[in-house]
Amino acid sequence: MPTTLDCKIMGNVFGTPRMREVFSSASLFQGWLDAWAALAEAQADVGVIPKDAAQQIRKVARADNFDLDEISRGIDEGRHILMPAIRALVKAAGDAGKYVHWGATTNDITDTGLVLQIRNALALIGPELDAIIDILVALAKRHRSDVMAARTHWQHALPITFGFKVSLWIDELGRHAQRLRENAEAMAIAQCGGGAGTLASLGKDAAAVQIAFGRRLSLNLPDAPWYTLRDRSAALISDIGLLAATIERITSEIGRLSSSEIGELSEPQTRTQVGSSTMPQKVNPIVTERIAATCKIIRGLVPIMQSLMLVTHERDASAMTAEWLVIPQCLIMIDGALTHSRRILEGLQVFPARMEKNLGLTKGAILAESVMMELAKHIGRDEAHEIMLVIAKEAAAREAPLIDCLFSHAEVRDALSDAELRSLVEPRNHLGLAEAVVDKVTGAAVSRAK
Repeated sequence: MPTTLDCKIMGNVFGTPRMREVFSSASLFQGWLDAWAALAEAQADVGVIPKDAAQQIRKVARADNFDLDEISRGIDEGRHILMPAIRALVKAAGDAGKYVHWGATTNDITDTGLVLQIRNALALIGPELDAIIDILVALAKRHRSDVMAARTHWQHALPITFGFKVSLWIDELGRHAQRLRENAEAMAIAQCGGGAGTLASLGKDAAAVQIAFGRRLSLNLPDAPWYTLRDRSAALISDIGLLAATIERITSEIGRLSSSEIGELSEPQTRTQVGSSTMPQKVNPIVTERIAATCKIIRGLVPIMQSLMLVTHERDASAMTAEWLVIPQCLIMIDGALTHSRRILEGLQVFPARMEKNLGLTKGAILAESVMMELAKHIGRDEAHEIMLVIAKEAAAREAPLIDCLFSHAEVRDALSDAELRSLVEPRNHLGLAEAVVDKVTGAAVSRAK
């Protein structure tokens, strides 16, 4: 019975076919086979086993040569995760089978195989994130000067531009992209230490075999065996969790800004899309909500992954076995979240006119700081703040435009002319560094992408 991630009906809500393939049964087994074949070739390079034996092992090391159901039954019967696969490869390799798994231990194969899967997964996730950043750069530039209300503590605060808002997303995602690159490098490590990490089984040839093994797989050789050193994989999933938090924040913000009361954004709607099963008028942010659900699950798995660093002695399968569940789930789901996010952002509907209209909801009160700071030049900041506090409350109570209340206060009229006041309550005149931030962030993103 497949899990929801594999379900034919709901699988693509949370993941993607391409990432499920990376972590499919065949891909898992192929990773093991690649590790065994590379180990045999490395040992042949050093002279530990015959070259023709290594060639034969490599020749048969293809997942489609094996009955995965039979191997699964063998695991159920014998309880050992690897022995049925070893026996199958030994049989398939014929005379060369006696050199299969020579001097190795289970984790040399399962850890290295998982590393190969992770490498393939990150090769998909990295470009997907880069593509999202590129889309956001274009979006920020396009809306560099489209004014909207910043909202702090859930209320209108000051004018910003939509490009400024998007630039904050770009800035954060850029750091996630860098961390993913660092994760990919950190995880590109072979595991080849034998029973307890010393590779004593290979005697004087141990170090040379390790070097050749890493070279054959294009993986780095760690300074120490990492059977109990699970910080790299914990860091990977921790950073995936951080990325999920940002993706959820961005898409949830799009959802909030698409509410009927705000209406400044909308996720793209397909011609056949149904917003609600019962209310025909609804245009629900369906994909946004699914992304949020996916990201919540990813973030929930982060503390579990971190707890798997608590490994006893020199090897402990209770922790490492759990990685086989957590890592594939996180990578499948983050690819789903990124893929769906990309679709939303590619077709994001932006309504600058609605943004400008919403700026007027407070009848100019959103510019109270602008007036206060200019008034402060004449009477001091604290006194200007007190005066503007009174005027803002009066305007709210009367539901009157701020400018009308400003005109009726002598302290303000004595300091500022009518023309100055009208200029101060124009949103475009109080954007500060908003557009400069857009230019700086998008420029940095473009430079990184070169």
